Amino acid sequence: MKNMSEILKIIEGGLKNDPSKVINYCSLLIEKLEKEGDSKNAKRIETVLKRTKSLELTPKNSAFALKTPVDLESRLPLAECKQYDDKDSFITLPKEILEDVEEFINLINNSEDLVGKDIKIFRSLLLYGEPGTGKTQTAKYISAKTNLPLVTIRIDGLVSSYLGSTSKNIKSLFDFVERTPCLLFLDEFDAIAKMRDDSNELGELKRVVNTLLQNIDTIYSKVPIIAATNHEHLLDSAIWRRFDYKIFIALPKEEQRRNLLISFLGEYKVDDQILNLLTEMTNNISGAEIEILSDMIKTSIILHKVSVIDEKFIFEIYLKYLNRSNLREKETIGNPEEKRVVIVKSLREQNQKLFDYRTIGKLLNCSTGKAHNLIKEE
Repeated sequence: MKNMSEILKIIEGGLKNDPSKVINYCSLLIEKLEKEGDSKNAKRIETVLKRTKSLELTPKNSAFALKTPVDLESRLPLAECKQYDDKDSFITLPKEILEDVEEFINLINNSEDLVGKDIKIFRSLLLYGEPGTGKTQTAKYISAKTNLPLVTIRIDGLVSSYLGSTSKNIKSLFDFVERTPCLLFLDEFDAIAKMRDDSNELGELKRVVNTLLQNIDTIYSKVPIIAATNHEHLLDSAIWRRFDYKIFIALPKEEQRRNLLISFLGEYKVDDQILNLLTEMTNNISGAEIEILSDMIKTSIILHKVSVIDEKFIFEIYLKYLNRSNLREKETIGNPEEKRVVIVKSLREQNQKLFDYRTIGKLLNCSTGKAHNLIKEE
């Protein structure tokens, strides 16, 4: 039977006298029926809800009908809700990683078929890796592909300075997501899921981890959970066991860097030679940093009214980017000309074929012969 998961949630909400849960899952059911072309029954359900509760429902935004809980002392919200779509959820991942993500998405989208066949659903995903590699963007992508809003916890609201309040906040947050069709996103997960045997941590944090584990168990298989961390080594061992999917997202490889540059540069297209140079220049750089470099290129094009995007222009922006980001710090010591030569030498060591003496001459604004002499000098 179609839409069984929503029907079961509605029945459960009714039996527990939880109108918020009924309203939210009815709204999701209305949206699904409309997409399936069953507008008649969608309208019937909407009419019943409006008549019963005097509600003006907007199905696509139904997850926001229920106010997110707040910390009782600071009044800061414990989470933020947002529905993402394809236009703001672009990702580029290696094939093997993308396959795991797509499998997780299919599991969520086909959960009602599995529930109908008495199959236990495993819907928890842990994303880990260096900062800026696309963990949060992957969560947005999953939100877009499952048509479920992303409920992202806010650490500043969740972690209270008052003894015992943090555990209460966690319980309140999990109660909220249990009655709202959504994906729960635990970003910066290590902030609340540290190892309990850490001698530097107080007993309060250990109680927080215990509360977190208990609440994950409560909604396990009911609400899809996504967690992300830059410091997976800090996570409690029991936390790892709560996640069925564990995906390491590394720094983007060549193909991913190329796709990111194309996406970030958008309408400011560059030729293949420039794109190849940028792809190599961004080796060992995160997706977030590639976006920063791309924004610097676009900004300079607009402000300086650049009509020709050549090697020299790209290299000048790249040098500014390195200075601002403190990357390759050792290579940027010395006068400006020395810096240029050192950086070009480093790029040539990465890819001699791409950074030949002719290209280096364009980067340094000199002849091919002088470029050869500069690079050969110790």
